[in-house]
Amino acid sequence: MSGAVPDHRLRCAVDASIGWCEDLFALHGVGSTLSGGLWCSTGAPPPLHSDAVVVEPGVTAEQVARCLTGRGHAGVKDSFATLDLSGAGLRELFSATWLHRAPAPAAAGPWVRVGTPEQLAAWTARHDTAAVLLPGLLLRGHFAVLARRVDGEFVAGAVARLGSGVVDVSNTWAVPGHRLDRAELAGAVAALFPGRPLSGYESGDDLDAALAGGFEAVGELRVWVR
Repeated sequence: MSGAVPDHRLRCAVDASIGWCEDLFALHGVGSTLSGGLWCSTGAPPPLHSDAVVVEPGVTAEQVARCLTGRGHAGVKDSFATLDLSGAGLRELFSATWLHRAPAPAAAGPWVRVGTPEQLAAWTARHDTAAVLLPGLLLRGHFAVLARRVDGEFVAGAVARLGSGVVDVSNTWAVPGHRLDRAELAGAVAALFPGRPLSGYESGDDLDAALAGGFEAVGELRVWVR
């Protein structure tokens, strides 16, 4: 396996994404392997998640194909957007941009931490992730399900996961009529996990909003499915 050494910020984002997969898959009772720079689940992944994730540049399409042997529907996150997986019967689902943000000043503002299964159910109902973000997530201190509350209602949300020196921010959303202010969200994350840079990935309008909110683009990724 070979390949250029990634930018440190990109490395942090990719590693944080793997940490998310490890924790979430374990919550769903699914194990994993990591060999030759390719992370691969040992069973069917939770909804909206990939069977395999490229962790190191230089991973080949042949390695990915071996990981997916015997699987019908499958997904792959190519963390460096370098692979052509069409030969393995996959098609590109979407592309996105890895993001990094320097630590923000702490300012919780209107954001609150979801703390009960009932609150989580209200949160996931607005994001269609009830089958993904299980109540057990609330028992893991390095996870924070965050909600922006207006007049007692959740109008925006995100999940923050503290890793090794970086906080992965994902599952961002806002209801129609409300805008997710990324700088404000960064302050809310810093109120819980101070002094850490943030990472994640976005595409389209969400990417534009993140860049306007102080995030920097540090790399590209692609997700493939069959």
